[in-house]
Amino acid sequence: MKKIPEVKNDFGELYEKLLTNQETNLFIAAIELGIFQELSDWKSPEDLAKTLCLNSRNTAILLNSLASLDLIEKKDGRFRNAPAAAEFLEVKNDIYLGDFFLSCYRWYSIPAGDICDLVRDGPAERRMPEIESEETWAGQARLSANYQRAGMVQLAVRLVSSLPEYRSFGKMLDLGCGPGLFGTAITMGHPSMNAVLFDRPAVAGVAEEVVKEYGMGDRIEVVGGDYIDDPIGEGYDLVWASMTLNFSGDRLNEVIKKIHDSLNPGGVFISFSDGKTNEGTKPKEMVIGTLMPALYGDDMGLNEGVIAGAMIEAGFASVQSRAMMTPIGEVMVDIARKRP
Repeated sequence: MKKIPEVKNDFGELYEKLLTNQETNLFIAAIELGIFQELSDWKSPEDLAKTLCLNSRNTAILLNSLASLDLIEKKDGRFRNAPAAAEFLEVKNDIYLGDFFLSCYRWYSIPAGDICDLVRDGPAERRMPEIESEETWAGQARLSANYQRAGMVQLAVRLVSSLPEYRSFGKMLDLGCGPGLFGTAITMGHPSMNAVLFDRPAVAGVAEEVVKEYGMGDRIEVVGGDYIDDPIGEGYDLVWASMTLNFSGDRLNEVIKKIHDSLNPGGVFISFSDGKTNEGTKPKEMVIGTLMPALYGDDMGLNEGVIAGAMIEAGFASVQSRAMMTPIGEVMVDIARKRP
C-alpha cells in the first residue's frame, strides 16, 4: 500500500514567492493610479473612486489588498496612508519616491519568459533595453535625487563626519555624483570644506540644478566628463564614490589608482558600493538588483573584497571594510587612507 510521504521541510517560503509578484504589482498599480496621493486623510472607497474616476467596487478590493500589505490603514470602512506611504509616496513631499519606484520596477521586472530565453540562448541573441542615451542618464539622475535625499545622504553625512580627519578636510570630490546630493549634503554639513561634483555632462547638468537648489554654488563646482578617461582633478582630502565604481569594468584598478593620485597625502577615499558575499549569492537586494544587466552580458555587481584589493594595489596605506545596512539593503563601505 502506498504511504503518505514524510515531510521534512515547509513549502511556505516557496509559496510566498508566488505572492511576492502580486504584492509588487499591487504596489505599482496603486502608484500609477494615484491612490497614495489621495489618502493623506481618511477616505471611503466611494469617495476615492469618484475623485480618481475609478470603479467603486474594485477600488474597495484594491484598498483592502493594500491594507493587507500594511501600505495603507483601514478604520471604520475608511482608508489612509500608513506612515511610510505618507512620507515617501505623497507627491507633495521633497522625498516623494513614487516615480523612482516606477523606474526601478521597469528595471527589475524581467518577465519569466525573457529570463528563460536568456538562460537558454545567452546574451548574444538578445539586446538589453537601451540605456546609453544622455537624455536617459539625465532622466535617471533626476529620478534618483529624491532617493538619495530620502535617507541615503543622511547615512553618508553621518559616516563622513565620524572620521577622525573630518575637521581637517578642505576639498572633496564626489565621483560619479549623479544628481549630486551626496556631495552637496556632505559639504553642507562641514563648516568650511569645498567640493567638486563629477559625472558625465548630461548628469552634471542635473547636479548643477541641485547645487543651485541648495544655494551651494559658492562652495561646490560641478564638472562634466568621463572619469575613466578624463582628468578628475587633484588636491582632494576626501574622495567619495557611491555606486559608481561598477561602471569601471575591467579598468577598476586604473580608476582607483587615479583616485589615489588625486588625493593629498593622508587623504581618504570612501567607496560606498555593492559587495556580493557568499560566493556571489548575497545580499539578495544586490544580486537581484543587477540581474538584468548580468543576464544581458554586463554583470555590474562587484564581489566583496574586489574594491578593497584594488585600493591596496593602488598604494593606499590602509583599508577598512564593513557592511552597512541601508534602505536598499546591505552595502559595502571601503575606507582607504593615503600615506601621510
